[in-house]
Amino acid sequence: CLMVINAAFAISSTTPMPTSWADTVVQEKTSQNILYLPIVDEAVKKIPIKDSEERLVDLNEINHPRMKPLSSLDTNYPNTYEGYAKVRDGLYQQLMVMLKHLPNDIGIAYFEGFRPLHKQKEYFDNKLKETLLTIKDKELAYKEASKSVSPFIENAPVHCTGAAIDMTLFRVAGGKIELLDMGEFDTIYGVNVQQETFSKNTTELQRKNRLLLLDTATQAGLVNYGHEWWHYSYGDKAWAYVKGEKFAKYGLAVSKDDPILSMNKEEYLKQF
Repeated sequence: CLMVINAAFAISSTTPMPTSWADTVVQEKTSQNILYLPIVDEAVKKIPIKDSEERLVDLNEINHPRMKPLSSLDTNYPNTYEGYAKVRDGLYQQLMVMLKHLPNDIGIAYFEGFRPLHKQKEYFDNKLKETLLTIKDKELAYKEASKSVSPFIENAPVHCTGAAIDMTLFRVAGGKIELLDMGEFDTIYGVNVQQETFSKNTTELQRKNRLLLLDTATQAGLVNYGHEWWHYSYGDKAWAYVKGEKFAKYGLAVSKDDPILSMNKEEYLKQF
């Protein structure tokens, strides 16, 4: 296989090096466009933000025929809060570029973009509770949970900046819309053995479809999170780290007075 990882993006000794599929070619440009570190690794967190204060746009209001909410195509993925379809304008513009690189009969099915802090906290609370069932040490459980759900304490969760989008692809064929098979999607809770971008627990078709998503997103300047094949971002700290940028473009797109932002880790963990 052709998977080359730039030495500048070396993985810490505590993080297993991802490996590509043995029978599927991954181009170098694509393989270097993935964050292999945990999303809250210190190397990523320390990148400063120069917030452009760019507006959020609502993909539902734009109503592009080749961009649809996943909930409209699969009832297993209902949306649970208002504003889920909002993203930074810069990310929206890159999604439009991505559409130009996709075949004309293929579109983007989006699940969640912007996420309010209370929803991020809800997701993390529940993920931490789940993790504590198998990892009793609270600090270790917190670290493990952070791989799947970005913590809200002393951190800018990427979904709360409007810089991330969870997405897959759909095809229009014979007047019908069908989702492309890429394996199990966006599992916050429970075990998903297919969640890593280069999961070996995938079929040849799923790998082909993932590469279509990955290659076209790469061409549009988006970055993938290697622990979640569906998670892409533009302008956040993960993007800046992978692209070698000195600053992230987007900070939190939430009220700076939100009391959640004043919580500290020590007090938080006492609740569990």
